[in-house]
Amino acid sequence: MTSYLNMHLALEQRREAAKAKGEQGPRVIIVGPEDVGKTSLSKILLAYALRQSRQPIFVDLDVNEGSITMPGTLTATPINQIIDVEEGFGSSATTSPSLGSSMLPIVYYYGYPDPGENVKLYKVLTAKLAQSAKRRIAEEDDSRISGMMIDTSGLIDSTGYEIIQHCVDVFDVNIIIVLGHERLYSDMARLYKDRSNINVLKLAKSGGVVDREKVFRRQVQMRKIREYFYGLPKFELSPCSTLINLNDITIYRVGVGSLAPSSALPIGIDRKVSETQLVKVEPDDTIRHSILALTAANSPDEQTLLESNIIGFIYVYL
Repeated sequence: MTSYLNMHLALEQRREAAKAKGEQGPRVIIVGPEDVGKTSLSKILLAYALRQSRQPIFVDLDVNEGSITMPGTLTATPINQIIDVEEGFGSSATTSPSLGSSMLPIVYYYGYPDPGENVKLYKVLTAKLAQSAKRRIAEEDDSRISGMMIDTSGLIDSTGYEIIQHCVDVFDVNIIIVLGHERLYSDMARLYKDRSNINVLKLAKSGGVVDREKVFRRQVQMRKIREYFYGLPKFELSPCSTLINLNDITIYRVGVGSLAPSSALPIGIDRKVSETQLVKVEPDDTIRHSILALTAANSPDEQTLLESNIIGFIYVYL
């Protein structure tokens, strides 16, 4: 814990220097394998910053759990209130004013539990999220000085390295914290040795970190989904039910869910499938018990739909 406090003090020095020079504060990304405490470290550093009257932007790129909204989402939100021990980041204030802590994040829907399942889509959405976060920083001095804290997934294979480098570039990261993995630290230090504006730092994982089984991870996902609709135990929400004419809505899926084998294609014909292609879904029994994301797009243009942020979610049960 002492090393985490020292990290906060170093970040606070960066913020004071940024304030004096009229520059941006530290833009920190925390990387490492699964179950080393990346989200916990994010909360600790954010809480320290709040106690210094800072208002950093928290960016959650871990699509497996969803710290603020739903699993499968990429979010960014200014942190302006202390993170509750029981509630964590609280809930997103999308249903009604809440008596508990609530966030107003900007959300992009990825829809997979693993960034490696659709790398192209993940890159498109992280780039859009970065634009939104940097726009917020440009508009508010408090956010500009306080900087960003970026939490990531535990993917550290070749695909994970590609995604980390992409995120560093689009978010203009200047501090990379490698948590609990010596080889990853060495690789990051080597990759950015010629980038003098980027510091690669190493921290040991907390002694309280434990490995989580897949069953437990799934339980966490289900709990987050329930919390989105029904709130937290102390501050409950009341989701409404309504009937919708299926002719009034249009449902899309990103990418193609199932494909015929390449051997079934005509001779000389190559498969042409885009990872970001929108496929219209006909409403039928297959969408029952599904969660659909509601887009804020004001145009049916494919690129607009793909890059639009999300205004909420609906659960289909009939």
